[in-house]
Amino acid sequence: MGILVEEVKMWNTPVVGAYLLWSFTKAYRTYHPEGEAPVGILHFIAYALLTDQRLTKRISGNRPNLQSYVRGFQEKGEVDLLVGVHQEVISRRANAMDAIDIAVARGLLVWDVDSGRIYARESLPRAKKGRAMSEYARKLGKKAEILGQWFSQHDALTVASYLKVVL
Repeated sequence: MGILVEEVKMWNTPVVGAYLLWSFTKAYRTYHPEGEAPVGILHFIAYALLTDQRLTKRISGNRPNLQSYVRGFQEKGEVDLLVGVHQEVISRRANAMDAIDIAVARGLLVWDVDSGRIYARESLPRAKKGRAMSEYARKLGKKAEILGQWFSQHDALTVASYLKVVL
């Protein structure tokens, strides 16, 4: 029960969401063929995937790309989870916006309002004594990096199409 409580706290904490979106954004730009930063809408989709355990568990380095991630749901007969991604994006958009706001306020992310792209700071500031990130948050950060890598290979419409999100 303790692990479940910790997970609920993680998912409902915009500060952790800010870290996840920073990890996602940094990886996206690193792996994008032209080094572009992701557009804002992708952060809302990524946040929904990263804060739902059923959707997060299939994000792994063993899968080469977003198509493989989607296929994983089809192979396990869990296509209904994919169909629900759109609703997850909608229901979590306020939390995602809070996470983006915190990340921008803390200097982790910069939102270019002219292009709609969100840029990541190169590295995180050092944690103050006694404020180190939990192992669970670090693991989610790795998943955010994988997701950023996958998303970077497609435009926003293709990502939305694969994940059944209506823009």
